[in-house]
Amino acid sequence: MATEVILPRVDMDMAEGKIAHWYVKDGDAVRKGQVLFEIETDKATMEVDAPADGTMHGIRGEIGVSMPVGEIVGWILAAGEAPPAESGPVAAPAAHAEALSDE
Repeated sequence: MATEVILPRVDMDMAEGKIAHWYVKDGDAVRKGQVLFEIETDKATMEVDAPADGTMHGIRGEIGVSMPVGEIVGWILAAGEAPPAESGPVAAPAAHAEALSDE
């Protein structure tokens, strides 16, 4: 089963956050504990790690756009696993290309 990557709650008062930077893109192999993205709140910026090994798929959430805590921002697929049936808005490729070029 695909592993959800969600926008986490980093403090008790947090209802939403913004992705400040993506370190991976769709199709990248990731390892559990690898930094996937940075989340920005009113109080802090925090790195979010991969919860599992696999391949990143379905990255959502444009950089700088507020999203609710718990929102799915992507999936990690195991080898040979099909993507989840759920579909929805996926971040524009230009936003990811720009973010990756800033590294």
